[in-house]
This record gives sequence, structure tokens and C-alpha cells, in this order.
Amino acid sequence: MTATTDAATATSRGRALSEVLQELQAVVEELTAVVAAELEDGGPGEGEPGVLAEASAVLRRAGQRLDAARWAVLPALETDGRWALDGSRSFAHWLARAEDVTLATARRDVRTAAALHETLRSTRSAALRGEVGGEHVRALVDVAPTSAARRAALAAPVEDGRTDDAAEPGEAERPTGEEVLLDLAQRYPVGPFRQMVRRFAQVADPESDERGYRQATEREFFDISPTWGGYHLAGFLTEEHGQALRTAVEAVMGRPAADDTRTPAQRRAQALVDLVRVALDNAAVGTGAAVRPHLTVTVSWTELTTLIEGIGEESGEAAADGAVSPAGSGGVDVDRIVADGLPRFPDGRGPIPPSLLRRLACDAEVTRIVFGPDSQVLDVGRSRRTVTGQLRRAVVARDGHCTWPGCEEPPNRCEVHHAVTHWADGGSTSVHNAALLCWHHHARVDGLGIAMRYDGGTWRFTDRRGREIGARTALGGSADDVAAEAA
Repeated sequence: MTATTDAATATSRGRALSEVLQELQAVVEELTAVVAAELEDGGPGEGEPGVLAEASAVLRRAGQRLDAARWAVLPALETDGRWALDGSRSFAHWLARAEDVTLATARRDVRTAAALHETLRSTRSAALRGEVGGEHVRALVDVAPTSAARRAALAAPVEDGRTDDAAEPGEAERPTGEEVLLDLAQRYPVGPFRQMVRRFAQVADPESDERGYRQATEREFFDISPTWGGYHLAGFLTEEHGQALRTAVEAVMGRPAADDTRTPAQRRAQALVDLVRVALDNAAVGTGAAVRPHLTVTVSWTELTTLIEGIGEESGEAAADGAVSPAGSGGVDVDRIVADGLPRFPDGRGPIPPSLLRRLACDAEVTRIVFGPDSQVLDVGRSRRTVTGQLRRAVVARDGHCTWPGCEEPPNRCEVHHAVTHWADGGSTSVHNAALLCWHHHARVDGLGIAMRYDGGTWRFTDRRGREIGARTALGGSADDVAAEAA
């Protein structure tokens, strides 16, 4: 591959791009003419499956390298600026019209080309040489350079650049984060590689996921508008809420009957209505009963304890001002990139910000699953709730509703929060350490590092600067009285 590429480079030096493009067009015309002629004779390479497989592979590799060449010329074309003379709103709008593609395709190409030009120069060179394909390139572009800290980690030497058993190189020879990812791209299929890039991004700048989660939360909305013959629904949910809704809808949908001719979309609509009817018909609204949560997150114990350390110092004002927190000196540990321990939803989607993981751990079922070195399940322990039904009933009897000052959300829309000392920090699961918080205020308390303490029948809230936010008096007596009833 290298010898062929070097020879081609030497041959093409000094030749005009237009001349090479003319030859390329002639080769394409000849190739398509051969394929068309073969089709008329009963199919190209009929009876020769090996030839067909080789032809398909060669054509795909050639197409990917041509894509890389196209991405390489787009930044210069955009910088030239003459595309704007026809009044195009943006370079992407001009490209979509000039090359007869959708605006979404044009924008993706422009974004990919810019990332390769500005941040991923080594990736662009590797793509031009045919060492990485288009899907690997997009996996890098979509995630790796998405914050200043991640771009710095791409350019910085990794803490341990070895991806095999070779001897550790000297400081000057240490590969950068981008070079490590390129090495992994050549050794792993697109699916596993995409997960590695996500882990790289999370290790390099976990706070970016926190900012993204907060921004997604602020974008959430759900509209139900009456229209002709029915209602129109529109909305956007975070990963957490979307996963919970999808899990519930799919559980209600089940498998279609043999004579069920409805489309999946129609069945999802019926499942959503069925969920509403279940909530209303079974008095699930306005009662103290609740089972939390209907959401599964997979995380190693080591990663869980690592993520929760210092969350109160990283999720409050320091995160709110948008400052980035690069990992270490800008480099990342390659072992964590290829590790499979970062938290994720069952379908592999993520990332799961530390504040969300910490909040879910407050009131959940924790199941121990032991894996062997070959990723086979060796043992599944019994699920243990961080908050039992009896304890929840006792906390509901005492607090009555969300304990945040001024909030009256009922218990069925609340979770039990490990209030004084978080469960993830070793806090006990007891009435003295438990308080009702609605979902919104639970996220706020955990996300902003707000402290709580129970003082003479009143829950007091203190921000990170020690200022008291407000107080909420419990309805059902002191913590000692309620603890005695729960015992």
C-alpha cells in the first residue's frame, strides 16, 4: 500500500489537478461501460464470485479515497469566497445546489472537511492514503474534536501510547491522541471504534458531557396541540427521559399479533395512550406508591466510584460558567479509551454525565453482575434496592411531598434522595438520611452540589457557598418518630 501510494505521489507531482480529473473521468466512463456491457450479457463476472467480491471492495476503497480528496479541497473552495457571488446564504447552501445533494448532506461534508482541515490533519492524510475509511473518519469527526479540551487531547501525547506489546517509546516519540485513535481505527471495525472515540471524548473532557446534558435539559419541551380530527404532538427529550419513554412504550407494545396490520408508528401511538390510561385507571397519580426507576444503566463498580468522586466540586458554578477541564496535562490514558467500563444505556448510547449517574444511584435497584475475562457472565447477584418500599412509605409519611422550599409536587412524582450523605459517598439508607425530592429538584440538588440537613423537623438547603436557600418543615413528625415506625 505504501509503496504504491508513494509511486503514485511521485508520478502525479507537477501535474495539474484538472488534467488528473480528466483522466479520472475517462477511467470512470470506461469502468461503467464495462459494467453495463457485462449486465447485458447476464451479469458482471457471472460464475466468478471471487472477481465480484474483489470488484466491490476495490470500488468501495476507491470511493472512500475520492471522498477524502473531496473533503480536502472543500476548505480552500470555501475560503476563496467566490461561491457567495450568486447570493447563496452559506457555503453549504451553495454546495448543495452546485452538486445536487440535500442541504443536510452538504452541511455534513462541510463540517467533516473543516474538522479534518483544522484539527485532524493526520486523519485527513490517512484517509487520502486509504488507511482509514469514511465511516471511521466520521466517527472521529462527530465526537473527538467537540470541545477545546478534547482538541487539546488530540494534539497532546497520551499518557501511555502503547496499543500493543512494544516497548514504551521515549517522550519525544509518544504518539498524540489522534495518532492513537488512528491506530485503533485500522485495527477495529467501525462499531467498536465509535465506542472507543466516545470513551476518548469522555476521558478527555467529561465536563463537556455535563454541559451538553444541561443544554439538552433546557431544550426539552412537549406540546399537545388540538388540530383537525385529533391532536398533534411535538417535543424533544434528553437521553435519560427519551430512554425511559421508549422503554415504557416498547414494553406496552409487545409483539404484534398475527393479524395486526398496524404500522410500528401506529402501535407506538396506541402504546402511549395505553400508558396514560394505566396511570389514570390505577390511581397512579396522586398516591404515595412508586417504583424507581424504570431505566437501566450499565457501569462498572470501579467506574461508578471514580465518577462520583468530587462531583459536587465539578458540577456547580465551575461548570456553569462554561470553563473546560482538560484531563491531566492534556493527554489521556489509552487504557481507558479501549476499556469497556464507562457507563452506558443498554443499547450502547451515551454518554451518561456523572451528575445523572449519581442521581440515578439515589433510588434504584443495584444488581451485581460478574464477568469473566472473555466477557461471559459468571454470576448475577440478587438485585438490592437502595431505597426499600417500607422506607419509602415512611419517608412519604414524614415529608408528604417534595421537600424543596415552595415545591408541592406529590410523592408519586418524587424520588427518595440520600440527603445528608449521598449513597455513592457511603451514606446510609435510613430515614435520617432520606428526603423526598421531585425529579426536577433532585437533579438540581445533585447537579449543583446543594447540601441538605434535617434540623428539628425542618429540611434546610445550603448552596456551595454555605448560603441557606430555604427551609421546608416535614409534615409527619420528627425523623426519630418516623424511623421508629419504619423499623
